[in-house]
Amino acid sequence: MIVEEHATDNALDAVEIRRGSSWRQWGTEIMLSVGFFHAALFYPALAGWLVLLSLVFLLRLRRAATVRRAFYGGLLVGMGIMGPQLSFFLKIFGPFAVALWFLLAIWLAIFVAVGKLVERRFGRTWGVVSAPFLWMGLEYTRCELWPLKFTWLTPGFVLPAEQWAGSFHFLGIYGTGMLLVFAAAWIADRKRGLLKWVFPLVLPGGLMGLPPASPAGTRTITVAGVQLEDVLSDEIIAGLDKARELEPDAQLFVLSEYTFAYDPSPEVLAWCRQHGCHVMAGGTDVHPATDLSEEKQYNTAFVVGPGGEVIHKQVKSVPIQFMNDGLPARRQRIWDSPMGKIGIAICYDMNYIRVMDGLISLDAELLVIPAMDVMGWGEHAHRLSAQLAAVRAAEYGVPLFRLASSGFSRIATPDGKVVQEAPVPGQGEVIHGKISLPGSGRRPLDRWLVWPCVVFTVGMILFLIEEEIRRIRAKRPPLDA
Repeated sequence: MIVEEHATDNALDAVEIRRGSSWRQWGTEIMLSVGFFHAALFYPALAGWLVLLSLVFLLRLRRAATVRRAFYGGLLVGMGIMGPQLSFFLKIFGPFAVALWFLLAIWLAIFVAVGKLVERRFGRTWGVVSAPFLWMGLEYTRCELWPLKFTWLTPGFVLPAEQWAGSFHFLGIYGTGMLLVFAAAWIADRKRGLLKWVFPLVLPGGLMGLPPASPAGTRTITVAGVQLEDVLSDEIIAGLDKARELEPDAQLFVLSEYTFAYDPSPEVLAWCRQHGCHVMAGGTDVHPATDLSEEKQYNTAFVVGPGGEVIHKQVKSVPIQFMNDGLPARRQRIWDSPMGKIGIAICYDMNYIRVMDGLISLDAELLVIPAMDVMGWGEHAHRLSAQLAAVRAAEYGVPLFRLASSGFSRIATPDGKVVQEAPVPGQGEVIHGKISLPGSGRRPLDRWLVWPCVVFTVGMILFLIEEEIRRIRAKRPPLDA
């Protein structure tokens, strides 16, 4: 049975490679995969189908004549996506940005090459079945596990949260991408004829039809935030006064990451005492050097209470690589405020589910994200950075308030809607509103799927490597020949 299936697969591969120029087909599939992915970012209403088509042509690269060509095809797709979308890396890292694009693109190359090896060893049916599990295993490793973790520009990242809130809430961002990869693998397999289009075309609509979490709750909190970057203490006070004037009932005022070089200023402490308000602001918590240890610095969100004292701190869990961003947090704590249980994550902490899941497991009812996106990075970088705010709100079913130094600051509700937004660069802009607290959130299904997929992917890669080594050794002549 396996022999017959392999014979059929090889015959189909031979027909495809003989059509015109296999190099021309290979190049066309690369360009279409890249083009549809970029189109998905510009046409959110069609993003599900455009991402699906991008994945179809990525998976079609498994039909390349060799594993090496399949690998290079995936690599070129990755570079075609990462380069244009992350061009602002050049402003931050200079020429080293190209190496970072490459390190992100190589995961697509590995996926395509491993997929081809699976099909060559086990047949096309197993290639289709294994594709979503390999995808999730590699995607989760790239995004959350390896040292250069980076969660942007995945299939789930591109999808607009308001339309896909139900899918994110039940399946999660990785689970949603996993299903789209399975549908793409189904289409990419030519053996299924016209019927193969029915399931994939219906799937995005079905996922968008899943019910999101309810944004309604029995309690509310009124918040206000001010976008400020590289300002002096008197400008911070002026910004807080402006926010209080626009939202006099605000119970919590939020400032960005690194608003202060160190602790909150005495002027802010006095402002909280004067007005009886809570202020959350970013700064640096410094632990001085001792005889036994060096000085330690932590990127920290400070909460100042109505008494003018710091009543809560949360350190950044995942400092940004290659930047002087302090040491990682040793633990996470919920701020059990008078308004409700508030989970605090700093800037890019929002990107990582292992950070955000920790806050949800502590029964967070509201997620607050002080962030700093440097103004000089450009509007596109700010938009990408803010993309996951509504996704996280939809995934966990709790509201999220992201306050950035120069936009895009957002208030997102549990149904994935952005109800308030402050622009870029937007210096001094105030974002405010009343947020309903529906209760503590929950984690979606993919949180329990990622580790089995990682184990499956690692096991499959090790098995295929061993098989390849055996194949090479079998062709090698004896040493005494």
